[in-house]
Amino acid sequence: MHKREAWIDACRFFAIFVIMTTHFLAMFKPDALLLWERMPTRLLLGGLTGKFSVAFFFVLLGYFACAPRAFDAKGLLLYALRRYRQLSLFVLAATACYILGAYACTWLFHTPDENVLRVISDGPRYNLLYALRDAFLLEDNYNATLWCMRQLFLASVLCRLLGCLPERLDKRLRLLTAAAVVALSAIAGKTWVWLGVAALGYVLRLALQIEKLRRAFAGALGVLLFCAAVCCIKAPLEEGTALYLLQGLGAFLLLYVLFCTDWAQRLLASKPFPWLGLRSMGLFVVHTPVNCLLASSLCPVLAARLPDRASLPVCYCLSLALAVTAAWLLHAGYKLVTEKQKT
Repeated sequence: MHKREAWIDACRFFAIFVIMTTHFLAMFKPDALLLWERMPTRLLLGGLTGKFSVAFFFVLLGYFACAPRAFDAKGLLLYALRRYRQLSLFVLAATACYILGAYACTWLFHTPDENVLRVISDGPRYNLLYALRDAFLLEDNYNATLWCMRQLFLASVLCRLLGCLPERLDKRLRLLTAAAVVALSAIAGKTWVWLGVAALGYVLRLALQIEKLRRAFAGALGVLLFCAAVCCIKAPLEEGTALYLLQGLGAFLLLYVLFCTDWAQRLLASKPFPWLGLRSMGLFVVHTPVNCLLASSLCPVLAARLPDRASLPVCYCLSLALAVTAAWLLHAGYKLVTEKQKT
């Protein structure tokens, strides 16, 4: 079980790594994103976008949140409060540091990018207002990456409810319930389709309980399942409900293959990837503010002193290092706060 948890944590890191890389390129070298559209690099990179990584996170979220349990109203409420507290505190701490960093970088370097300039122009009163709204209403006023935080919270509660469906119910009935959630979320549109993507995590848990199916796809059939996952992930559709559902299905199939493949689990569990994966939520919250502050401080200085080919890799390494450090501090601080509350 320990190895399985390790490889799943590593999967979380690789998903956030894709998000961090594409967001970095979008800010510092937008032309590089054409590699995702041109041949032959599209064959490898097509589909590996931030939206797919979010779909991957949501399927994993559904898988864990819907672990079987008896319905308990108090337990459900406590779970929802814990999830909300974690998301709110992470966003509040990251946003507060971002606002302070924006003022500091502007004062020291006088090269604010458009995102940092907006923070400065809002002034302290609106800075505080937007920070509180982002933290407690789960909005994305100062960090566009957080567009899915509200859906993430609601999906975790919804999947927790799915996990409360009695085990004695016929499996087909439980699958129909999950299918209804997926269908309703798709009807609601691309903003809420992510709830249906998370419900695929519940379907994943049900599918993994069928031992004959797992043995079948542990062999040659697993290759076919992997190919089907790739086709879903690389579907040439415009961003919208249909694409997000297909990418969720691709994440579902890919995870099923990984659950049936021991050698892949051992490979993914290699250090330090599980350690980084445990801090994936922190990396998701902090990496965009880190990029914005770098773009307003050190990166213009480095670009003026280093050749173009050198400045971008150096900035990228700085972005990763600072994001990992900030995420580690964020998780350590949250752990310290929760432990004190318990005592």
